[in-house]
Amino acid sequence: MLTTRRTLVGLHLFNALSAVGGGIALVAGGLGVPTTLLRHTPFHSFVVPGIFLAGVIGGSATIGATALLARWRRALVTSAAAGAIMVGWILGETLLVEGFSWLQGLYLLTGSIVVFASIRLSQATKTASEPRTVFAARDDREALR
Repeated sequence: MLTTRRTLVGLHLFNALSAVGGGIALVAGGLGVPTTLLRHTPFHSFVVPGIFLAGVIGGSATIGATALLARWRRALVTSAAAGAIMVGWILGETLLVEGFSWLQGLYLLTGSIVVFASIRLSQATKTASEPRTVFAARDDREALR
């Protein structure tokens, strides 16, 4: 379970740094992405998508990593939600720009891994914390008959 938790933190940090860096670059115009990609979107520039990418996508991944590192009570739910936000962003982006690149595939993969690993770890944690059945004392067994 520790390896899975560390992997999740690593994926969140990768997603967060990529999203914040990418968002800043989009706003600053440093990526050289043609605005023709926005022709089927409500946007005329990459400023709003860049802010959203940095703030929402990068922010949710940062919160996911923080939750896991701080062992918040709802860390795995938070982690899965951050992964789902990444997946939703990539699916929405793919539909709006009407195209798909290897980078989108990479982030679709990392977001999906985060969702499924968070769910799996949550289930493993629940199973590990369930009380074990202990053989009942003879009187208890007779009471159960």
